[in-house]
Amino acid sequence: MDKEIVGNVTMDEPPKYGLKFALNHEFPLKSKQLIIPRPKQIFEMMPLTTRYLKYYLARKMQKRKPIMDYIHMISAQRMYGCPIGGIGGGTIGRGFKGEFCRFQLYPGIYEYVTVPECQFIVNIRNAKKETIFQSVLSTYNKPKKVLQSWEWKINGSDCEYTALYPRAWTTYDLSKYGIKLVCRQISPVIPHNYKDSSLPCAVFVFSAQNVCNEQRDVSITFTWTEVLGEPKKKKATGKLDLERYSEENTCGVTLEQRIVDQPCTFTIAKNKQENETIHDGYCLWNSAKTSGYVWECLKKHGKLEPDPSQTPSPPKTDGKKESKEKTKKVYKNDSIGLSSVISLEPGGCGSTEFCLVWDMPVIKYKKDCKIHKRYYTKYFGSDGIAGASIAAYALRNYKNWEQQLAEWQEPILNNSNVPDWLKSALMNELYFVADGGTIWFDVPDEFPETDPRHEFGVFGYLEGHEYRMYNTYDVHFYASFALAQLWPNLQVVLQYMFRDSIAVETTKHRQSLYDGKSCKFKIKDSIPHDLGDPEGIPFTQINAYNIHDVSEWRDLNLKFILQVMRDHRLLRAYSAPFGDERCRSLAFIDDVRDGTEDDLYSRATGQADDADRSPPPRSPAAPPGPGEPAAPDRPAGVADILDLLYRSSEAVEEGGEALEPREAPAAVWDCRRYLADMYPACAALLRRVALWDEDGDGLIENGGFPDQTYDAWIMTGPSAYCGGLWVAALSVVQTMARLLGFEEDEREFSKLLEQARASYEKKLWNGSYYRFDTKPCNSEVVMADQLAGHWFLRASGWTDPIFPEANVKKALHTIYENNVLRFLNGRMGAVNGFVGGARGHIDTTAIQSEEVWTGVTYGLASLMIYEGMHEQAFVTAGGLQSTLVKMGLSFETPEALYENGNHRSIAYMRPLAIWAMYQAILTRPCPIVPITNGQALHPKENNL
Repeated sequence: MDKEIVGNVTMDEPPKYGLKFALNHEFPLKSKQLIIPRPKQIFEMMPLTTRYLKYYLARKMQKRKPIMDYIHMISAQRMYGCPIGGIGGGTIGRGFKGEFCRFQLYPGIYEYVTVPECQFIVNIRNAKKETIFQSVLSTYNKPKKVLQSWEWKINGSDCEYTALYPRAWTTYDLSKYGIKLVCRQISPVIPHNYKDSSLPCAVFVFSAQNVCNEQRDVSITFTWTEVLGEPKKKKATGKLDLERYSEENTCGVTLEQRIVDQPCTFTIAKNKQENETIHDGYCLWNSAKTSGYVWECLKKHGKLEPDPSQTPSPPKTDGKKESKEKTKKVYKNDSIGLSSVISLEPGGCGSTEFCLVWDMPVIKYKKDCKIHKRYYTKYFGSDGIAGASIAAYALRNYKNWEQQLAEWQEPILNNSNVPDWLKSALMNELYFVADGGTIWFDVPDEFPETDPRHEFGVFGYLEGHEYRMYNTYDVHFYASFALAQLWPNLQVVLQYMFRDSIAVETTKHRQSLYDGKSCKFKIKDSIPHDLGDPEGIPFTQINAYNIHDVSEWRDLNLKFILQVMRDHRLLRAYSAPFGDERCRSLAFIDDVRDGTEDDLYSRATGQADDADRSPPPRSPAAPPGPGEPAAPDRPAGVADILDLLYRSSEAVEEGGEALEPREAPAAVWDCRRYLADMYPACAALLRRVALWDEDGDGLIENGGFPDQTYDAWIMTGPSAYCGGLWVAALSVVQTMARLLGFEEDEREFSKLLEQARASYEKKLWNGSYYRFDTKPCNSEVVMADQLAGHWFLRASGWTDPIFPEANVKKALHTIYENNVLRFLNGRMGAVNGFVGGARGHIDTTAIQSEEVWTGVTYGLASLMIYEGMHEQAFVTAGGLQSTLVKMGLSFETPEALYENGNHRSIAYMRPLAIWAMYQAILTRPCPIVPITNGQALHPKENNL
């Protein structure tokens, strides 16, 4: 069989790595969303619960959804594979068994429905043109009340699904009928490619091989119907328009409908075969009344044809009275279908491609008078007629997309420093960047060219499918590693959005559900918790979260500061002016030499930059954190997140076929401008946080309520988590002041840093770990996330011991021994809180103390890598990832797991922190002595 080769990947066969299931797979571990608080926790939460119920009922009376629904929580469906669609244009979920499900088309609304009429159907005919096999290409249970004549005949044990986001492969062994079939699914979610990554579409490539000794015709039919706009909404309540179209190289069918009062056009298209006419291979049909015609037409003809019974008879013109014969009723069509036939000689092979597009170009939030244009309209227009153009573009360019994906993924997949399970998890966790209720608007007229939003728009994604708040910042702190490495301009855009909110102060008050006190929505010099609710006016009405007074949260301001410096390091690396691999590595960027701190040219060439010679155009680069020594050379073959930026934009040859020239990657935002633009805000935020140092010892105190991301876990006085973030942020702002020449600020923050460091060690270090806080009852609580501040310093290139190196290593070993190994023997990551000692046990002080947070576990593992603890890191994160897969929680990764296997908050933002592990591996590769698949300590338990 001829193979389509992209890079070194055989594209019509599944890759070695990825999430792999037979289509009849059953998950060995059970999991559901069921939270059972302990009696003490119930008592403490009663006032909050009472106020929440009042808020919940009020929202229901207003016909609005609560931002967090704790009454009707959604358990994981345990069925999903790769969702389809680019970033910010809406997504459609696909089950690994072949169904289209979980529609997220209008921002913030998820429809957990499987639509059986949206499907692929295979028909196989023999040399006599007789149908010998026909089936829906899925193994989920056939619906009982619809599509009575359609048949689900696929044997799941003969088929395999592989997901390596943003692609998926399904192999169908139909050798009994002489055919082997592969469906390849591609979504344009491509690092550093902003245009194509914004497209609301997916391409499906079907490759077929004839494995018998006579001719076979393989027909693939793609059907689509009106999808529900709202839960329990009846179909066909609005006007539907269906139309067949044909362009130069493609043809297809469109279906126009409205979703939450917004127009949306679905287009299914294919590459037009030679001599194909506009009338070939399609039909319009009614899902309730004429689905039988679709099935029988395929059986009889091997492809679709228009239904003659649904074509009204022409009006009579001879003046005679109408016949008394009853005319056949013409039903209102609400569905479309498109067929393509592959004719195969014995041993032959062939392929056909389909594209699905959903063009929903503008969004108007219910309470907002403003019309928002999605980012892809910048290239394809906002008039709602772009479906055919996007489909044609996708069918012309999908091989280019796969080339770019291979260039990005192959260095990671071939990197021996990355365990096999992590190679799969890195890719598949990225689903949330597109499927996280993500919006991406084009706003060039609202901002000057000196603002990144002029070019790259505004960007928002939800905290989770159930927690409907845009860009929840305390959580984005963990998730941001994915954007910062792969779409750095979107991370920059998000930072500018928050920067603009810092000076805002509202006069409007509301009641905090936690304690019932009245508080302002937002005060000056504070980072908001989020940028709004999809049911409100996002980006204008901010801080939708109403449980606590988030202006008093200790971590938000500090997390903004730390992200600025981490971003600055990556932007500086992306701006390296030369194509030599050595010059683009993070190791090189962090290699500071005397006299060349500000000159990448000198460092790249090994010579000084002559004053009378103009160097090549380049982005100025600032030095890294204080006192960074030269980083060691990386082993050959270690993947580099920067490589993609330096690929050629010329046409690519693939198997003798010239692909279309691809656009050069967008330039990253200038690192020095970014730092200069952010510094005033960072200094103001830091000085605001300093007001929480009540005793003047240089260390901030927590307020005795959940005033940080652990919003159900109380910290009182100095704490390891917030205190560590504070010390790290002081070090960062001091360095910013030095780089930008603010000498007075540098002296101010340097003095405060030294005082804070001394107080932090004196008050919180106990010889084995940093204390959770200073309350005696918490003296033995080991917090998994206690080194979050140090983690971000390492991610920003710091090697100076802001926190004593010996203490960091000792704390990490203590966390590993208690929170990881003593909790289910390391099979589920790191529990948030563990009470040490001989009779150690999970900390049950709060619900969240006894949870495992997926994103925190990945962040902890990345810090272990920075500190040379690779084995411990891979056991910690690998055990969690293995359990998630066995529970069937892929593509709906929850925020938290419990010891009993239950989960909380499906499809959550924080697990994107897994990309922090990859950045750490680049900076600190594994030791020369190999670790077998990165799983030396628990090979059986963690090997996926």
